[in-house]
Amino acid sequence: MANEGDAGSLFGIPDFGRVSSWLESGLLDLNRTHPLFSIDVTKNNTSLVLLPGGLGGLGAFGGPGNGTTPALAPLLRDCDRDDDTTSRGDAGFFRIPPLLKDPASNIAEVQDPEPEHSEAGSEALLPPEEDPWLGDDGSVPNAPETKTWEKFDQGAQNPLSPVFITEAGPVAFDAWLASGRASSPTESDVLDDASYCACLFALALGRSSLLFSWDSEKRSFVKTIARLRTLGLSLELIGCIDRLCLDCANSTKRLQSFADRAYSAASTPARVALARVVDGLVLALQSEINSRNHGVRSILQLQAIVQPVQSVLSYFRDLVGKLARQKSDEAMLSCLFQEAQSAEYRSVLLREATREVLRLVSQPWIDSVQEWLGFKAERGLVITKKGPGKGFVKVADRIWIDDQGYELEEPDFFLDEEKLPSFVPQDIAQALFETGRNLRFLREHHPKHPLSRQSVVVLAKPPEIEWQFDWDSIKRLETKISDYQNALSRAIQGTVLEAEPDAPLPSSWGSGEPAYKFQFLLRSEAEITANVLASINQLNQPPKAVLKTDALTVLFQTRLYQKGEQQAEDNERLPPHWSLVPLLSFGPAVDVQSRLVNQQCMRLLFTSHDLRVHIDLLRQYFLMGNGLLCSRLSHSLFDPDLETAERKAGVALLGGSMGLRLGGRDSWPPASSELRLALMGVLSDSYESPSCRGAPMGCGRPVAASRSYSSDLPGDLSFAVRDLSPKEIDRCMDPDSIEALDFLQLSYKPPSPLRPIMTPVVLLKYDRIFKLLLRVLRMLYVVNQLFRDVPSGRSSRRRGTPQPSNASARFCIEARHFVRQIAAYFFDTGIAVPWRRFEDWLDVAEAEALGANSSDDAASNNDGDLRLAEEKPNICSPALLRDRQEQLLDDIMVGLMLRKRQLPVLKLLEETFSIILRFVEQVRTGAQAQAGENKLADKDAGETPEKLYAAFRKNVEVFITVCRGLGEKSATAAPTGKSSGDAYFMGSDDRRGPSPAENSIEQLLLRLDISGFYAKKGTSSSAV
Repeated sequence: MANEGDAGSLFGIPDFGRVSSWLESGLLDLNRTHPLFSIDVTKNNTSLVLLPGGLGGLGAFGGPGNGTTPALAPLLRDCDRDDDTTSRGDAGFFRIPPLLKDPASNIAEVQDPEPEHSEAGSEALLPPEEDPWLGDDGSVPNAPETKTWEKFDQGAQNPLSPVFITEAGPVAFDAWLASGRASSPTESDVLDDASYCACLFALALGRSSLLFSWDSEKRSFVKTIARLRTLGLSLELIGCIDRLCLDCANSTKRLQSFADRAYSAASTPARVALARVVDGLVLALQSEINSRNHGVRSILQLQAIVQPVQSVLSYFRDLVGKLARQKSDEAMLSCLFQEAQSAEYRSVLLREATREVLRLVSQPWIDSVQEWLGFKAERGLVITKKGPGKGFVKVADRIWIDDQGYELEEPDFFLDEEKLPSFVPQDIAQALFETGRNLRFLREHHPKHPLSRQSVVVLAKPPEIEWQFDWDSIKRLETKISDYQNALSRAIQGTVLEAEPDAPLPSSWGSGEPAYKFQFLLRSEAEITANVLASINQLNQPPKAVLKTDALTVLFQTRLYQKGEQQAEDNERLPPHWSLVPLLSFGPAVDVQSRLVNQQCMRLLFTSHDLRVHIDLLRQYFLMGNGLLCSRLSHSLFDPDLETAERKAGVALLGGSMGLRLGGRDSWPPASSELRLALMGVLSDSYESPSCRGAPMGCGRPVAASRSYSSDLPGDLSFAVRDLSPKEIDRCMDPDSIEALDFLQLSYKPPSPLRPIMTPVVLLKYDRIFKLLLRVLRMLYVVNQLFRDVPSGRSSRRRGTPQPSNASARFCIEARHFVRQIAAYFFDTGIAVPWRRFEDWLDVAEAEALGANSSDDAASNNDGDLRLAEEKPNICSPALLRDRQEQLLDDIMVGLMLRKRQLPVLKLLEETFSIILRFVEQVRTGAQAQAGENKLADKDAGETPEKLYAAFRKNVEVFITVCRGLGEKSATAAPTGKSSGDAYFMGSDDRRGPSPAENSIEQLLLRLDISGFYAKKGTSSSAV
């Protein structure tokens, strides 16, 4: 024991031979060593006080200023009595020190201690013949201590004296509580810390224990023993900790109850996903509590462990309660999005956890979006027009109603906006729906197209649609989208090899273990035995533990118990605003898929389905853009010199050029057989292919090549009889009325791929335009014939016929001028101008569709090409083409005064045409009367050329006045920005102000009354 005196010796035992200080020292040494528990025995030996070295002077126990504590005296006397009883024994090593046997006899020494006297007294207590193990030389060596830099900086300091009662230890605090001087003195039972902590841990996990149980009626955990606490803690403090753990347990119970109810037959995908998230959340939090259970030694440590879990559970309890009250998945996702946005102002943990919950709960809806877009194969029922629909896509009958009230129903896809969450922007929702519908068009009509084959799309590695909350993930998403677009473009061009049908599955699909083929034929017994033994060996292996840790579990494992400084993220770059998060998360993927699908749909429409041929056919026939058709149709319907196709008894048809001879016959309307004979070959002989129209007639283009003599026209175009109401049929019975040819219409049936573009609404508008143009064509023929039937004065004198009246001559001239100018305005301005703009737009759309791949390559190789960057968002789609065609027809109908608001003007024009027809009938009957065929009707007996001319002049003046008012109104409503024509060409839907046809009404006024002739007459006869 050479080093036993060295204080720095690690293995040395200092003072190994020294006797206990209790045997030799008095109370003064004891008080000096342990000042906190120093005692002063009073004269009457009835009270215990705290010396000034301890807690004296504070009066914390309600005693006098010297620290007297009567309440603690019995407690400490009991402690001394117990110590004295246990310490009483024989003389020797374990004998009671003399000073402790009679404390009252040594009061003087205790009250006035002096270090020198105490040391001397202690030496006197030891007999000289004591055993060396019981002896003491009076010197106290320095105890070994650990040398640290903290103690070196602090230097030598005296031990701090306790200030508060709680610093005196749990015994002193419990004694104070037992004294009855607390603010709310109550009797309570005391339990040790370990048992109480175990019960609280079980409660925090949502489990029952001896002290806490689940009450089904109250639907909450309750405490079995109300007034129960631990050492050193009051009932108020233990109640706060109990409430913390009770709230944690009740929140866990509610979350688990919601998860259990969610797995039912009537549950929805979003609710099941939320239940799965709740299960994982509760399990992750319970795992975190269990992992820290073993290191807990006090109630305060337990509180530090449970409090973060309780804050998370209470937040998600309220969140799940709000989501459970929603009636649909869309409302639930919308509410969750709003809560995630509100969580931005909470702690970092709750913000990240709410984002992850939003990501997981919205996954079923995102999967349906990816299936509709073609990124993933459809699971379950495939969405078809014969099925019920799925999610935000519903299948219903699209109903069209014509002018007669007839309904046409056809199943089609519809966007159910009520099934879309509120955070989805309207433009993205519309693009999403149109892309999926166009993709179904490809799968239906072109099943071998790369976009229709899921294997090709999978090889192109489509991007995963998911929530993106930071700029880095958004950049990574854009990179994936660019790679997918390039890969799929190469696949469409045919430069990518597809996977073999018998190619092995990816390694992620299997377990990676070798497969054992149990084939017994052509195998030896040793091989069969080896395979069986290998299989048995593999089955004997313990199953591999598959630990599925999702992002939410990892988040709680890493950040639940981190301090605020450790949870701080680098906020150097602000995250995207929540109003932009849906757009940045879903917009790029939807946009690239929409671009690819729309390009291929338009390319196939222009190439495989001859879209331009059908559009040109409608222009030639319905809009009468074919001059040969107008000529042939006019002669077949109105020429009185042609042979009649009417069947008469005993009269054989000669078989020459036949016509209906409207205006030169008494019976009307014609029979269906007469129509077929008169109009046979009119449509097929006048058809001109668009491919042969560009070459001039004198440049080697054969005339026969520009016409199709086959009766099979595109869309099975033919004449048909219109369905009319009884009133309209009565008006058609009069051959001299303006409605005499309203029964005749063109029948056109678009092929199935073109039906989304040539909708019944579009065909109905074409039919209304054709009906009006057929009337105008008749009026043109009538006024031209009238100009020939009513000769001037010189021609009448030369022919020997009576000279017509002045009113008849003026009527003939003005009627011809009026009709021809109306027809010229209709054909040259009302139809030609909008159609020219539409064709220009269609040329650009066709060029983009046919050169889509080259444009994409050029755009990817030349990032500085601003023109291509500007043209990219204006990629045409079938829906946009349909809208542009409807807009074209609306503009044409405005120019032809066929809109509902222009109905009074059109009625006025028809009345003017009717007056002209009555005058023509009068002229014809007058000629027949001169020829000896007096068939003048009684209804025309009172009408004279003068009266008809006056009525004609009045209607023309009113018509011009109304048109002038419309022109002035449209001029005041003209937009200040770009013109409507520019908006139409650029594809803008925001068309402020009037249409181009409404602005062109001034051209009609110039054609009708450029010199102000009718305006002067109108002012002079201000009766109009």
